[in-house]
Amino acid sequence: MNVFTGKERKWGSLALVGFIFTTLLAGCGSKVEPTKEVAGTPTPAAPAAATATPEVKKDPVKIVFWHYLTDRKDILTEMSKEFTAQTGIQVDIQLFGGDGFKEKTIAAAQTNSLPDILTLAGGPGDLAKFIETKSVMELGKESTDIIGKFPENIVKTYSYKEGNTYKVKDFGTYALPMDTNNMQFMYNKDLFAKAGITAPPKTWAEFLDAVDKLNAKGIAPFATGLGSWVGTSMTEPFMYALLGEEKLKATKQGLEPMVGSAWEKVLGIYAELAKHKAFAPGISTMDLPKAETLFANGQVAMIFDGSWAIGAFNQTNAAFKNYDAFLPPKPDGAVGDIKIPGGVGVPLVVSQGTKHKEETLKFMKFLLAKEQQQKYSASSFNLPANKEAAAAGGKLPDALVNFAQGMTSVYDSPIAFLGDTETVMQKGIQLIVLGQSTPEKVVKQMEDATKKGKAAVK
Repeated sequence: MNVFTGKERKWGSLALVGFIFTTLLAGCGSKVEPTKEVAGTPTPAAPAAATATPEVKKDPVKIVFWHYLTDRKDILTEMSKEFTAQTGIQVDIQLFGGDGFKEKTIAAAQTNSLPDILTLAGGPGDLAKFIETKSVMELGKESTDIIGKFPENIVKTYSYKEGNTYKVKDFGTYALPMDTNNMQFMYNKDLFAKAGITAPPKTWAEFLDAVDKLNAKGIAPFATGLGSWVGTSMTEPFMYALLGEEKLKATKQGLEPMVGSAWEKVLGIYAELAKHKAFAPGISTMDLPKAETLFANGQVAMIFDGSWAIGAFNQTNAAFKNYDAFLPPKPDGAVGDIKIPGGVGVPLVVSQGTKHKEETLKFMKFLLAKEQQQKYSASSFNLPANKEAAAAGGKLPDALVNFAQGMTSVYDSPIAFLGDTETVMQKGIQLIVLGQSTPEKVVKQMEDATKKGKAAVK
């Protein structure tokens, strides 16, 4: 047993005090983590670097574009890549060539699975069905900044107002044109120069004079597909000019007689052309591809054709460049303006169910802007819908520019014949060209066919 004396207790006490003091000093220099959080005492915040949430990188927006334009696959891909480079918005282009595209879009609409944007395969009646199921977006209010850049009569094609024949109740514009088309006369500048013709004819008298001059030089003046639907299309400008729109509508619907109402003058243009030996051999049964081959190879000086023919000429004879287009010449005795067949080539529509509305509309407007329209037209030989693209010229062939300017002369909507009247007229034109019938006989046959068609409707 240890026994401490008083002196020993004194030094022991001093040693204990020193140990405690030293321990306290050491504690002041070190960090002691609490083992238990005391209620009511806030825990000090950790440094920002230790608690910040790592930034999550968002995937880029991707919109889906369906189209059926096999011949324009490359240019659309190129334009989409340019759009992505400018905006960061990706575009998944899906091409569905051949038949079945229309049915595919109908099925997609029924299952609410349309892509963000697509080319419409069909006319205003087809689009009306998509509107009825609320599958497509009204674009008029969404596109006020660009809608004025298209010819008004073209925008009307896919616009629905009160009293529309398709019974669309949600009024508005539901498609915008990516390209357009119309039909005019085209002429070979070299052959015109050879015949001493310095400018395209503007009147019917000048047209016949050009025919005579071409014949005098041994040049076949004219060819087109009179053996097909083209017969009606070529006749339409003269219907509007010689009858006027109201009388044309009344006679086609059987409300007024055709006989004695200037229809004889309309068909009389073919009798005059035959008299002046305007037609290439075989014209009465000729189809349009045959006529296009003759024109592209310099075998005829003029053709009545659509703006799409420029691409056909390039495929047939890429060296053939020196040609241009002009509106049908106004005939003597005209009471109305020349109106030509034409309309929207490829309509663009946007899905009502798109999850990327802003990005999709931006892409649509990109495709329809002047620069892209010029690039698209120069590559595909299709007519630009944007008036600014056509007016700028430059990269576009002269004929394409003149076709584009002619869009203001396209009639708003066709006035249909009743019954078999159109077939009777087309056959009659062929017989007039062959000298086997007369305008008067054909008009009487057309009137009889109209009466039968009207009776059948009742």
